[in-house]
Amino acid sequence: MTFSARLGLLAVVTAGAVAMVPHIVDTRGQTHEIRVVAKNMTYYADGGTDPNPPIRLVPGEQVRVTFRNEDRGMSHDFWIPAFGVGTGVVGYGTEKSFVFKVPESGSPATYICTPHSAMMSGRILFAK
Repeated sequence: MTFSARLGLLAVVTAGAVAMVPHIVDTRGQTHEIRVVAKNMTYYADGGTDPNPPIRLVPGEQVRVTFRNEDRGMSHDFWIPAFGVGTGVVGYGTEKSFVFKVPESGSPATYICTPHSAMMSGRILFAK
């Protein structure tokens, strides 16, 4: 391959990579990030102080939930039964994440800690 052919190929590859950058950055910006912490047998979301707060979602949006267990000596999970998604068991001092697409139906839903649902549960609310 001649030098000018290599240079042309490099230019095409570089232009393609540069064209993809806005798409990659835009895709990352479209995921709704939610941080949930278990502490004192209660959920807290996004650094708030309200126990088991409602979580607001938009039908069709992509969501990443990161769940951290700060309840010493306890195992918890974060589960949304209506959507069939959750973390599985998370031990003290650790965290797990999962990503899902919110169903278009926007039907009422709850989130729970499977072993402690009487104390650790909240509502999923839908924006229009």
